[in-house]
Amino acid sequence: MVQDASDTGEQTMVSGNIFGTVTNKRVIFNRRKGWLGGSSREDIALNHVTSVRLDVERHIFGGLVCLIISIWIFSSTSDGSSNFINVVLGIAFFAGCVLLFWNTPNVVINTAGQDKTWHMGSPWQWKQAEEFVEAVRQQIVRR
Repeated sequence: MVQDASDTGEQTMVSGNIFGTVTNKRVIFNRRKGWLGGSSREDIALNHVTSVRLDVERHIFGGLVCLIISIWIFSSTSDGSSNFINVVLGIAFFAGCVLLFWNTPNVVINTAGQDKTWHMGSPWQWKQAEEFVEAVRQQIVRR
């Protein structure tokens, strides 16, 4: 989807993406750290971008801790005294375990000053991450 802003000659390649907007002149990057962290907007001139990559992020240790806690909660309720709160907690920790083991996209942009800016998305945002990274790569190659 290419949009043209006729007054500046700037064409938008990707917009409405959780990771940001890519034009033929700049990258408007939404910096976000973690799933629950805040975000901030960062405008980077395209001629300062040296590379972009898409990393896979997994939290193995946190996932193992959640799995162990989940198993412990479920085993403590197996003696016949299944408490509703214990069952809900066990399911919640198991769901957390699944989320932590799941691959999450991490978009990293490197600039000429060796500044690395990154945004870690949610596991279900892979398509948007790939679309954003590919648009930035195409613009880097064209300049």
